Amino acid sequence: MSQSSRKVPPLAKGSVINDRYEIQEGLGKGGMGEVFSAYDRSTQQAVALKIVREESRMPGDDEALRHELLLARSVGHPNVCRVHDLAPSPWGPILVMELIDGVTLHTHIRRQKSKGGYTADEFRSIASEAAAGLAAIHAQGLVHGDLKPGNIMVTADRAIILDFGFARERARVSARRPGAQPDGGTPNYMSPERLKSGGASPEDDIYALGLTLLEMWTCKVPEPGYRPRGKPMREQIMFDVPSGLSIDEVKQVFRALHEDPRMRPKARRLRFFNPSALTTSHAQIPRERISPGPPLGRAVARTFTPGAQSLLVTFAYNAEELAGRLFPLEKPQVTIGRRANQDICIAEPTCSGAHARAQWQAGTWIVADLGSTNGSYADHSYERKRTVSLLHGGEVQLGECRIKLVSFEKGSPQHLRAMEYLAQRDGLTGLWKRKEMLAALQDELDFARWDRVPLTVATYEICSANRSPHDRPTILEMLALRRAAQRVAELTEVLLLSMVPVTAGRTDALKFAVAMTGPTLDEARNVVEQIVAQVRGTTPESLDLKANIALAEGNVTAEELLSSV
Repeated sequence: MSQSSRKVPPLAKGSVINDRYEIQEGLGKGGMGEVFSAYDRSTQQAVALKIVREESRMPGDDEALRHELLLARSVGHPNVCRVHDLAPSPWGPILVMELIDGVTLHTHIRRQKSKGGYTADEFRSIASEAAAGLAAIHAQGLVHGDLKPGNIMVTADRAIILDFGFARERARVSARRPGAQPDGGTPNYMSPERLKSGGASPEDDIYALGLTLLEMWTCKVPEPGYRPRGKPMREQIMFDVPSGLSIDEVKQVFRALHEDPRMRPKARRLRFFNPSALTTSHAQIPRERISPGPPLGRAVARTFTPGAQSLLVTFAYNAEELAGRLFPLEKPQVTIGRRANQDICIAEPTCSGAHARAQWQAGTWIVADLGSTNGSYADHSYERKRTVSLLHGGEVQLGECRIKLVSFEKGSPQHLRAMEYLAQRDGLTGLWKRKEMLAALQDELDFARWDRVPLTVATYEICSANRSPHDRPTILEMLALRRAAQRVAELTEVLLLSMVPVTAGRTDALKFAVAMTGPTLDEARNVVEQIVAQVRGTTPESLDLKANIALAEGNVTAEELLSSV
């Protein structure tokens, strides 16, 4: 007979568990257990005990708890509750956790409701700390699985996420069938895909965080399946907290509630700033980029190690299928070209048969052009180069093909993320591809209508006086497009004081578009004029940068808006 199946008296003040933990008082009950404050006689500290009741246990829970304990200890973040230990007991398995002196966000919301709601800075403080805690959980490969106001504690100086991981493990071990009850979490805060098919995920956590933050505005618990993007935001909120927030901050909540999980932001990119606590300097925008992998250690940098580095194809104008292809560098000297007899064969028509030679020199690769037809180019330069020094994470362009020096292997997580990035983003400019741009722009339109703010779109084009804009772009124009597109996106963010990356995408061979949510048409036009004046000076004398701007009006679609510019 197991310990948990014996008849045991109910836990009450003064009960002692395992001759160590003396119960002080009950703190609450949940779907998976009951929580008590207790005194740890061994460490002489106050702790919280979560007891998983026998009637709520499922097959695999014991192993799931042990697994989650090990992972929970690796988080170590001030906005995540610390888990100290896991032990059996006559009442069921107990998790020994940090005791937090505060109230749940659920209770906190109700208290604030009676006081007239949250101020913008009060909302920012809780939102930023909850997002930071969730980002720390996701960074360790964990999923919360039951994020909600009842699992966020608010103290005098911080917000702390509780009770993560166990729901995810239940979702993993439970067999899910269409129409079955959702597993492991709370349906009121589940994403549409989880309500339909089950299974916790980081994207589901983001949706739950979005609903939690929205509840701080509405003071209402959402019904399961509630679609908050379905009607204007101000028809739903009780207190106008958003009026004190920036458009970026409101937009992040809106994006977190997207029905398509791929369109939701990552927890690590959510930002809510408190102006009274931070300087007014422009924040560094967390833009999506291809990570080149970890830099080489000193030993590897001193002595060549086969396969320690690779060349990743990021862009090939005439062979799009090459984007994401990885070529390991197995020798300290390799030849690169289109012919099959080259060490690295890149089947891009503008690469010469024997285009370049790459040679390793003390951790740096020197790429030497072998008299190619279309030339080799370094970043921030429009001139052909006889040699290019390629450092870790750097790129070189061979004809109309770009390659990046990375330190990950084929099929590794970093490689898979790079391939996902290149499937959605243009490897030349780093902006969205047209299809993805249309989806992102439609989301901007939906947000502008939800928050009732203006939206403008500026289209930029690299132009030449000597040719039709429909002709095939030259390498010089491609290099100018890359530089202009990256600079325009950065300047737009700076001039708009953005906290999140602007929505920008490539729309044609030498065109790209940037959406601006919030500024009026006149304000947006002034921003565009300043940007064009600055970026024009970086283009070759034979080329020019032109821009047009349009205001979204009525029920215009993303496709119609782009076509009108």
